[in-house]
Amino acid sequence: MLQGRSLSVLWFSFLIGIGTALSAHATDGNELIGIGAVQKGTAGAGVAAPQDATWALLNPAAIVDLDKRLDISVEYLDLFRGSEPDGFGLVVNSRALHLTDHGAIFVPSFGMVWPLEHGTLGFGIFGVQGNNADYDRPRTTLGLSRGNDRRSSLSVAKIPLSYGYKFDNGWAVGASLLGVFTEFRTDSLTLKLRPTEGNYEKDYALGIGLQLSLYKEWERFRFGATWTSRQAVQQYEHYEDAIKWNLDLPEKIQIGVAWKVTPRLELLADYKWQGWSEINQFAKKTIEGGLGWVDQDIYKLGAIYRLNDRWTYRAGFSHGNSAVPEEFVFANALSPAIAEDHVTFGFSHRINDRHEVHFAYTHTLAVDKTDNGHGDLFSIIGRGTKVEYEEEAYTVQYSYRF
Repeated sequence: MLQGRSLSVLWFSFLIGIGTALSAHATDGNELIGIGAVQKGTAGAGVAAPQDATWALLNPAAIVDLDKRLDISVEYLDLFRGSEPDGFGLVVNSRALHLTDHGAIFVPSFGMVWPLEHGTLGFGIFGVQGNNADYDRPRTTLGLSRGNDRRSSLSVAKIPLSYGYKFDNGWAVGASLLGVFTEFRTDSLTLKLRPTEGNYEKDYALGIGLQLSLYKEWERFRFGATWTSRQAVQQYEHYEDAIKWNLDLPEKIQIGVAWKVTPRLELLADYKWQGWSEINQFAKKTIEGGLGWVDQDIYKLGAIYRLNDRWTYRAGFSHGNSAVPEEFVFANALSPAIAEDHVTFGFSHRINDRHEVHFAYTHTLAVDKTDNGHGDLFSIIGRGTKVEYEEEAYTVQYSYRF
């Protein structure tokens, strides 16, 4: 058996792997619309319809309806990000023309559900969110001398320890202690218009938060709701000159229903809210050191069709307002969290009573935003700057029932 120190090294290596892989994509703000092929198949809808161990993060109360299981997934993201800097020529590098960043990222995740005599435990390590841009030319003339102000990367993994308990009346409650592991690096300019001293060196920070949830199933309907607290994250030591406040993660609410139209067909509808306005580093104006992000209202629809005991098919659609308003596009050229619409489909194949495989495809519709110059000084300077985003994602997952 592995000794405790060796096991700790393995866990830390897995976290580093997720942090290295998840250097950005994201869509619900800077968060994936779902974790694993089962969640992604319905565009992240399903807070009221537990299906695998990723519900330890989506809705810990709902895991009371799951058997003992292990779920492992890998997501392949094909990302396109673009930018056309424009504005005041002494600052904005309009001669850069059309900047593009097209790359692939792998995101691993795993989770476990373990029913107890009283209640159910859930655990996992999930790559969940991030921002990324890596252009070959800077967006500002002030970075030309050293080739800076063209790259930024934030990666986030969450580690929930969850517990769900069902009462005799059918209502279930759940709670999670959320561990957070993040990796950050950038070569952007600071408010003093000088390149950050971090110089794109990787820096790491830990965080913690709390999650509370509800779940109830009737004959044909199910209900689920979850609240996630603001997650406090440590400051990055190498980037104190570039990050004025800690990069905490926002408070979040997700509420949903599931309707069993027939024994084979189930329809899902979720509402998700993310509160960026309470996180200074995201919400404050650029001139104050922030990014100008706004709260998000996200709506998700999904369908599950169980053809037979072997095959299950899924489809979903997610729509939400961009976290980045038009008056802060220039400030977010290196953190383009502007995606709004996503279409997904997927399937599951049960090999036997213990083994099952899953697949999901996600298309994030192409979107672009242009800075209208109606924000602060940086918006006025960068008026006309355009940012583009598009994404294709392919997720495979393996499930084992004990």
